[in-house]
Amino acid sequence: MRLIGLAVVVLALAVVAVLVDLPEPEQLRGWIDGNGPWAPLVFLLLCATGTAAFFPKPVLATASGLLFGVLPGLVIAVVGFTAGALIAFFTARLLGRRSVARWLGSGRLRVLDSVFERNGLAATVVLRLLPVIPFAVSNYGAGVTAVAPSSFAAGTALGLLPTTALAATLGDAALALDSPRSIAAAAAWLVLALIGVVWGRQLLLRAQQAPAGDR
Repeated sequence: MRLIGLAVVVLALAVVAVLVDLPEPEQLRGWIDGNGPWAPLVFLLLCATGTAAFFPKPVLATASGLLFGVLPGLVIAVVGFTAGALIAFFTARLLGRRSVARWLGSGRLRVLDSVFERNGLAATVVLRLLPVIPFAVSNYGAGVTAVAPSSFAAGTALGLLPTTALAATLGDAALALDSPRSIAAAAAWLVLALIGVVWGRQLLLRAQQAPAGDR
């Protein structure tokens, strides 16, 4: 769940800030700049492979702001996360529906089928905001539904923008968790998560209640 992920990130940052003498953000970014284009590329690849391998996305999103600043970190992270989501998406299509159904459960897969069949782009945006469906699970599940790859990619990138921007803002605040900007970012992340819960549950409920002939 995204809320749990956010809480873990904030708690980890607070503990690290107390126990570890960390370099200043300017020092970190100076080291990043000294490595030229390789550092952003390596981080983008880390985001992509980490997403496909179930690494906690909030950690990488927060690190993107710390290492690169809000806007560059946002761009790098969203591109990397979207690439990782597509890796999972096409891996699921390669493995086939039967293999994915054994992992996700046939009931959950039928619901995802109905959701994506109705509006693939909107459904993907909702699932990016929805805290009750893990990011990686929705990526693999989408791969064996009717959603078009283009709709999935566009919906993923759009849906990731708000929460990734907020996470990057927290990272850019450089562990000043009591700053107004950090508090505002955490509060906005909570609001987005709650919106995702309400909107997503309505979408899933409609899918579950839809007559078999409409699916």
